[in-house]
Amino acid sequence: MGWRDAPEVSGAAWMKAPEVDSPSLAQSIKQGAGNLAAGALRGAGSIGATLIAPYDMAKDALAGKGLSLESNRQRRRDMDEGLQMMGAEPDSLLYKGGKLAGEIAGTAGAGGAAANALTRGAPMFARAAPNAIEAIRTAGMSAGTATGANQLALRTVGGAVTGGLSAGMVNPEEAGAGAVVGGALPGLLKVAGLAGQGIGKAGRAVLPQASPEVAALAQRAQQLGIDVPVDRIVNSKPLNALAATLNYVPFSGRAATEANMAKGLDTAVSRTFGQNSDNVTQALRKASDDLGKQFDTVLQANTVKMTPTFKQALADAETQANSELGSEAASVIRKQIANIQTKGVTGEIDGQTAYNIKKALDRIGNGSSDAAFYARDLKKQLMAALNDSLGPTEAAAFAKTRQQYGNMLALENLAQNGAEGGISAARLANMKNIGNDDLQELADIAAQFMRTRESPHGAMQRLMIGGTAATTGGAMGGLTAVPFLAGTAAAGRGANAILNSQAAKNAALGVQSQPNALTRLLAMPEIRQMGYRAAPVALSGQ
Repeated sequence: MGWRDAPEVSGAAWMKAPEVDSPSLAQSIKQGAGNLAAGALRGAGSIGATLIAPYDMAKDALAGKGLSLESNRQRRRDMDEGLQMMGAEPDSLLYKGGKLAGEIAGTAGAGGAAANALTRGAPMFARAAPNAIEAIRTAGMSAGTATGANQLALRTVGGAVTGGLSAGMVNPEEAGAGAVVGGALPGLLKVAGLAGQGIGKAGRAVLPQASPEVAALAQRAQQLGIDVPVDRIVNSKPLNALAATLNYVPFSGRAATEANMAKGLDTAVSRTFGQNSDNVTQALRKASDDLGKQFDTVLQANTVKMTPTFKQALADAETQANSELGSEAASVIRKQIANIQTKGVTGEIDGQTAYNIKKALDRIGNGSSDAAFYARDLKKQLMAALNDSLGPTEAAAFAKTRQQYGNMLALENLAQNGAEGGISAARLANMKNIGNDDLQELADIAAQFMRTRESPHGAMQRLMIGGTAATTGGAMGGLTAVPFLAGTAAAGRGANAILNSQAAKNAALGVQSQPNALTRLLAMPEIRQMGYRAAPVALSGQ
């Protein structure tokens, strides 16, 4: 019988809902709220029944039943039946939850009340054993200034006293069970704490902390979108073996982990030359057009000043060409230098003329003649002169374009051909004489994190995959091995998830994880103390 089916009861009309064949959402919510409220009322009634227990026991004795709680038990059943007649559902979770909440709330002060009663009634004991009083007051959570075995003993006694009182206030028959629960809690939590320390120590052996330099580089990689698993951050033999093994475990996700890491590196590399793609080959081709257009736009829109620095650079380039090139190749470079000097005789070169000079140098520089390198160097000097001719804001933007262009040239030989070509991480890691911080950073990331630390053909892999799986399949039969393989795949996927988890990375990087709201709530002493007091009532039986 629910609230909607309850007969009319004076003073309880609010509990009755219209009779319908199928309860609406509103009716279900009303029924649940009623169950919760009735349960809380029943919880308070448990304590009330305990207070009347002496009267019930006396009544049973006069009736010839001896020292009995029979009438008290019936009183509790009558409360459930009365609330059920009003529409409550005593078997529902909300009713039971409300009852438990009411009982816990009603017994929360049992430890404090007992400690105060002892302090007032036995002042000599209170003065002689203040730590025992504190243990009772806090339900065994604290034993004042006591330490070592004495502390644990006092906390156990305090927990047992308060647990027995709390559970006994709800039902005298549960006082013993409550005392056992309350007394066991301090020891159990101590053991759990020691076990946690042991697990933490073992975990630190498997997961050592990265050096500050490696930690900083790993965090930078994460900022750049390169998701590095924990086995690549720290050099741990167990983790290295596990990671290599996962390459042989079907559906473990390890292949995707490594592919995503490579894509992250490719995308970060492409950003150094103004693109944002994990297809480095196509990004380089697009960047060549984009950056060339940016050069041309800036060059055509501005004049190039013939500064003393530029003039000296032209003179040095001519001297170098004359001394290092043959007569024919040197004459090609001298001709271009003379053209620049002639066009700039007024002290500057207009944008269109400078653009035409740059195009001529491009043609020579893209060729295979001996003069190609010197033509490219001469173009760099022209671009530097243009940069010096711009205002601060324009110069900064153009310097960035030049850097991106330089990165593009440096990376062109590292990209793999094909429609979906990526960067060669190994060749990037081995780059020398890198001219800017962006590329150096990525080269360091590739060298530190992109290579595997253990051969995928080690003994552990052969044992786990070649041995265990094959033996199981052979001995048990192909169909029987399917559950084993499914379990292996599930375990592999779980292991890979751990290697990629932020918690594991934070531990390796020495980063303190920020606790969530629930963790912070559970860490509050008041909440922990409430747990100590509530456990005997919750676990001793209802």
